[in-house]
Amino acid sequence: MIAAMHTGSYSLSDLVRRLAEYENLFEIGGRLAGTLDVQTVLERALENAESICRAETSSIWELDEERQELFFRVVRGKAAGALRNLRVPVGQGIVGSVASSGVPEMVNDVASDPRWRGDSTVFQTRAILTLPLVAEGQVIGVLQLLNPMDRDRFTDGDLRRMSLFAGIFAHPLQNARLHMAQQRQFFNMVTALAETLDKRDPYTGGHVRRVVAYSMLLGAEMKLERGDLKNLWLAATLHDIGKIATPDRILGKPSPLDREELEIMKRHPADGAAIVSHLHNPAVLQGVRNHHERVDGKGYPDGLAGDQLPLVARIIAVADTYDAMVTNRPYRAGLPPEKAAREIVSSAGTQLCPSVVKAFRTLYKDGRFTVDGGEEVLRSITEPV
Repeated sequence: MIAAMHTGSYSLSDLVRRLAEYENLFEIGGRLAGTLDVQTVLERALENAESICRAETSSIWELDEERQELFFRVVRGKAAGALRNLRVPVGQGIVGSVASSGVPEMVNDVASDPRWRGDSTVFQTRAILTLPLVAEGQVIGVLQLLNPMDRDRFTDGDLRRMSLFAGIFAHPLQNARLHMAQQRQFFNMVTALAETLDKRDPYTGGHVRRVVAYSMLLGAEMKLERGDLKNLWLAATLHDIGKIATPDRILGKPSPLDREELEIMKRHPADGAAIVSHLHNPAVLQGVRNHHERVDGKGYPDGLAGDQLPLVARIIAVADTYDAMVTNRPYRAGLPPEKAAREIVSSAGTQLCPSVVKAFRTLYKDGRFTVDGGEEVLRSITEPV
């Protein structure tokens, strides 16, 4: 019988089971290493942690090195609502102690542990399994599971399996963190460039910020995926980058442009597309080049119509048009927001895309079409969760 056969201190059945566990862990590691998106890595990690060791609540805390605090990146399960906004100083509580020591802990009777600070009114903690996430010799976060399912305590086997998992998971997380830091640096650089260019036009200060915010709102309302929202952000931020080639006398002219000046101004989408082509990002290229196209084919520079128009360009067009209408100019006052909103709605099917206008109408009717609201969407895709 296999169960009766032993190899050293382990039975053959134990060795077979452990081999299967290791194979599963290696497979999980491969899946985690397959993406550099922090949120995706975290969500996959907790899903896999729950498959290895079922618990009522699982969470990943990340270390804020500057403040020496742990904060939640992602939390799942029954206690998610109560735990999501907590921050814990390193060295305090069970999770802070593990972050400080770098040593995993299994506490099956939290009420008797002097470090335990108690529960919220919506969740009762019995047992905690807490493991440090260590990359390059440094603790970068903590993986924690609360209350094993269908049993009253965690086991040494749980601790062993989750320790192995934490060791595998820490490195994909660190790679994703570094990638996110690079993205944030790129984000800041691009924003600074766009805002510097924006200041060349004395009459439209803040235009880029507002168009980005409105575009984010529209994209989120239209259920764009996180990656598509990032592309939309970049395209909206750079949508007027071609104006770097537009003479100051035209950008700063305190009266309407004449025909020749208007033709020069209309070159900026093509000029901008030439600049951003070096990013090798089709969505950004389309947004920059085509945000002045019209769904009836009467726009520029390519005269695209209907479904020929990329969605990213159609979204920026609505955001850009609304902001242009409500902005004051020396030769005309900006429209009241209510009138500008009516103009947007009436332009559906001719100048503007009906599906984007539908999203605009919903947001505006609900009082959600605001710069602050758009910047909240932006923070959700560029900052820690």
